[in-house]
Amino acid sequence: MKLLMPCALCALALTSPLSASRLSADPPQEEVVATPDIELTGFGTIPEDAALPLKIPAEMRMIGKLEWHVDYAAAYRAAREERKMLFVFFRDDDHPRIADIYENDVLASSEMTGALEKVVRAAVPLKAMRPFRIPELADRTLLSHDSFKYMYGRQGIAMIDLTDPASELHGQVVSAHPFTPGRHYTARGTKLVLGLPRGTVTQRALIYAVRLHPAAPVSTTDGKCHSYLCKAARDSSQLMASYGSVGHHDWGTRQGDIAARTGRSAMEVAAMSGNRNMIEAAIELVDQWYGSPAHWGIMSAPAAIFGYDLVHDAAGNWWGTGLFAN
Repeated sequence: MKLLMPCALCALALTSPLSASRLSADPPQEEVVATPDIELTGFGTIPEDAALPLKIPAEMRMIGKLEWHVDYAAAYRAAREERKMLFVFFRDDDHPRIADIYENDVLASSEMTGALEKVVRAAVPLKAMRPFRIPELADRTLLSHDSFKYMYGRQGIAMIDLTDPASELHGQVVSAHPFTPGRHYTARGTKLVLGLPRGTVTQRALIYAVRLHPAAPVSTTDGKCHSYLCKAARDSSQLMASYGSVGHHDWGTRQGDIAARTGRSAMEVAAMSGNRNMIEAAIELVDQWYGSPAHWGIMSAPAAIFGYDLVHDAAGNWWGTGLFAN
């Protein structure tokens, strides 16, 4: 294997809230799988299997040409049995104007049918209660569970991965997109959510933000999401959060680990956002990268494999890293 040399782009870490770096090596191949989100694995799934009634009536309603579950527990069980993603639309029925527009203009549109047919679908009220009760606690809403924490109690869309019982992602919320004032979801944005690679909620949030950008960088569309690069992206983001500064901390060690595991030439970009909302922070990070020719050049180039992840610190900041290798 060739010796690895860090690129001069590492110097960006000393002068900018953005950072980019490069290394070089020769490629073999490795299986591409998703890595678990450490922050989410302890939260548990909703509903837990033991809490589900033995039989759940599958009450449905039509949105466009497709049937949608109106009971969360029934939808969860259907997705688990069919080994599919569960797509949940949380509606604010007390103030339904935005939900009705999204439902009629996006979910019911013919261009969404193909993508939505691949998942189990549920449309439930924002105030839907948890499908099981803990006797010592008062009844609580579904959205108050920690697994939905990135919905921030608001209406919007979420996805739960029930495709592989053996995966650490099984039963985890892997997409959380609360509707934000002034940024309601379109057919394009919803299709992007439905088409994201398997991964944790933070990984998918940053990949979504990259694919959403109008300049359409190809680094996440020409290649594959790689398990080790996602892990390395998380490690980098955690290091930045612990140091409280953007940079390629411990890059000498990390570049060697990446080369040893992938055998490929890799590049890294990094940045920080003070926005408290996960999706909004991810979009802000991508906008920062877009403002830097060095970073955007890396992200705009084709990549055989890539990995992204975000980390949230105690102060409310989001630290994000993207890694790409050929």
